[in-house]
Amino acid sequence: MSRSWIGLLLVAALVGCREEPRRIENANLGIVATFPGEPRLQRHTDATPFGDIEWFDLAMSPGGRLDETFSVAVGNLPRGDQGGTTPREILGTFQNWLTYRLGPLRRTDLPEAKGPGFRYQVSLVNGGVAEGIVVCRQGRIYHAQAIVGKVGDPRTEAFLNDFEITVR
Repeated sequence: MSRSWIGLLLVAALVGCREEPRRIENANLGIVATFPGEPRLQRHTDATPFGDIEWFDLAMSPGGRLDETFSVAVGNLPRGDQGGTTPREILGTFQNWLTYRLGPLRRTDLPEAKGPGFRYQVSLVNGGVAEGIVVCRQGRIYHAQAIVGKVGDPRTEAFLNDFEITVR
């Protein structure tokens, strides 16, 4: 088979590949989420207004695109009162940190049964949009976020609407 045929088959395979949604239930992280493809678990530490937080992050980029991501990060809040002691204070601090990192965001409080937390949307400098949900529960921050090219992406709605925290 010639190189041109192999190249054509490779391009056709990549174009025709559509990832199947993956429902992930992780009891250790206390989450349920349906990703538009297979996520990978990563562990990393970030300096935050609360101190260093070790995050456990399930993330995927559809078709290997680096400009689109879907992720759920779960981090245990460090001991102490840095960044707040009540869920309301902690969520306010986290919102300010997101605003610092992403820009001004539009926030909507979550219903009591899903919170305490909020849903947000922010327009990115590259023309894309980040939408997410942040919840503070039992000493943990839960952060589901989708970064896509435009507002109204059906994958974002499906991802965020299905996101659930199983810890009460």
